[in-house]
Amino acid sequence: MGPRLVRIRQLTQAFLRSHELRGSTLHLVYDPGVQDELAQVVELERSCCTFLEFRLTSNADAVRLDITGPEQNAASARWLFSQFLPAAEAESRSGSGCGCKR
Repeated sequence: MGPRLVRIRQLTQAFLRSHELRGSTLHLVYDPGVQDELAQVVELERSCCTFLEFRLTSNADAVRLDITGPEQNAASARWLFSQFLPAAEAESRSGSGCGCKR
């Protein structure tokens, strides 16, 4: 497991409040105060997975990250976003869904 994937998993384990997959978009809600760390992860992911769209927003209550993949990949979106899901859901999916070598 590469350092970027480890970093994503650590953030997920420590700060993820909720997640919802709708179509080809994964909606993530994190504890407040983690925006700077998530912004760094998003920049790394943007350079690795250029086919994904990332939208990061925050307020005093939460940090939200929406990740959208190609519409034609909606059926495999859970696999594609597995590195951002809680460990129990990601365990059945090996490696990084986007195919990046981390």
